Amino acid sequence: MLRNNVDRIFRSIVSQNALGNLNSIPHSDTFIKEMESLYGLSRAEIEIILSILKESHKIMIMEISRADTVKKLEKVSGYVDSDLVTLQKLRDIFHRALTDDYERETGKKKTASQIIKELIPRLQYINHTPLGRVLNKAIMLEEYVRMIEKDYKEYTEDWKEENLNVQLNINKELLQGFADKKNKAPETEETPPAAGGAQQKKGYVRAVDSPLHDEFMEQVSSASVNKLLQIYGTDFFFRVNLRKCNFDYISQVLDTGVIDRRKDLMLLKEMLKTVKNNIAADRELESHYEEIMSLDRKISRCISFCSR
Repeated sequence: MLRNNVDRIFRSIVSQNALGNLNSIPHSDTFIKEMESLYGLSRAEIEIILSILKESHKIMIMEISRADTVKKLEKVSGYVDSDLVTLQKLRDIFHRALTDDYERETGKKKTASQIIKELIPRLQYINHTPLGRVLNKAIMLEEYVRMIEKDYKEYTEDWKEENLNVQLNINKELLQGFADKKNKAPETEETPPAAGGAQQKKGYVRAVDSPLHDEFMEQVSSASVNKLLQIYGTDFFFRVNLRKCNFDYISQVLDTGVIDRRKDLMLLKEMLKTVKNNIAADRELESHYEEIMSLDRKISRCISFCSR
């Protein structure tokens, strides 16, 4: 079933890429909703499948327009098949569109490369305009063509298939959790286990229920990370921030190099694994999926370069 859903999403992207017009690139703001309706998948499931396709180099995900919190506009991504011929055709379509749009707006006729060079410094200001979206697509498609021509071995069908199987295995349990959640009868009310009940671990106290938690949170804004770690230790630091969904904050802390011991990084890796296993059953965690996966990759990189 998992492979079938992955293939369905991929074929949908390939099919739209083949339209040969300005609608050839699926946009995340509409495509995900269409896939939800067509295949009965949740948004989180579709995002995981898109991540699988991206990591296995089956597709490329481009940023079409950035999020704008002031105007309350969400980020929009686009999906394209990682096939050189497909990318070359799409590049030509959007280069022609860029020259046509530019000529309509300015009355001047220039090549796509000249327009890109001129407009790149202004990209953040035209981010959500029709011209800005076409410009982003033209830039990224050109970059993708160069990338495949340079690293062609990572875009052969054999390489893609091998790594697709790896990604399917990595995400198998996570996606199975969504399937189990759908098949499970809905609960009318969530009730905590009775004190001393079989479901409650003896002596277990969550980090956020600990008396130290309030004290810890009071010092987060005023104390340095080093100071917090000295007082509370890495274990408590990790547990509180994971429970509060502070995934970006943990990522920033790793960037500082303050936490650099293999033992601590492995502990964090194991804790985050538990969080990942709970994504399917927790709507809040679903909303942080990208942050969780990004943190997971960063931890792996930190472990790889760890010297102690």
